[in-house]
Amino acid sequence: MTKAKSFWISGVSVFIGAAVLALMAWGFASATPHQKPLVAKSLGTVTINGKTMPHVAIRISSFPDSLEGVHGANGGPHPDWVTYSNDNLVAPANSEVTMTIDQYDGGGALNNSYLGEVLGTVGGTAVVNGKTVSEVDPNAVGHTFTLRGLPGSGKTIFLSVPLPENFSTKTPVTIGQGSYPRPVIVKFSFLTGSKGVYEWNCEFPCGETRIGKGFGEAMNTFGYMSGTLTVK
Repeated sequence: MTKAKSFWISGVSVFIGAAVLALMAWGFASATPHQKPLVAKSLGTVTINGKTMPHVAIRISSFPDSLEGVHGANGGPHPDWVTYSNDNLVAPANSEVTMTIDQYDGGGALNNSYLGEVLGTVGGTAVVNGKTVSEVDPNAVGHTFTLRGLPGSGKTIFLSVPLPENFSTKTPVTIGQGSYPRPVIVKFSFLTGSKGVYEWNCEFPCGETRIGKGFGEAMNTFGYMSGTLTVK
């Protein structure tokens, strides 16, 4: 295969991937979060590059099913679908958000190894079970937390943090009606900008394959592996 043809194929693949993500983002923007807002908790203020701003914290979880109770009794309409614990996050504008994600799910290989890198965080790193990392093994990812501006909104935020696959064999914990391994704890910080609604989703192919490779069901249903961050 010639270099020109290889480049053309790569370009088409990127275009198709971008189109799929844009379609998913449109769906997120069109939906109304059905869970109660999870408002970031104040940690006071922080000074970055000489600028003092609010410092807040958000903590959510990722689960291998929906039995933890977010979607209702017995896991709601899709008890076997993977889910995040809240799809409706709220944080102040022009602030630093320190986010903690308790990762209870297994995983596998990303479709795009680039998303195994920590992107857009303060310092370009995350802390996984107490260890600072700039990337994780792209073949051992449970989920990602990928945040971006909505198409046409003019918002430029971009953040993507891979959550490592959970290999824990310790005594499981019970949350709601579900039983889960001890979580992998992932912590990172990012900066918000102007007010607006941003969308986030998981980029690990953890759904069925009706849409793309692993991007069906929970992956393209708002409130499971996708949500919004409202910056006020």
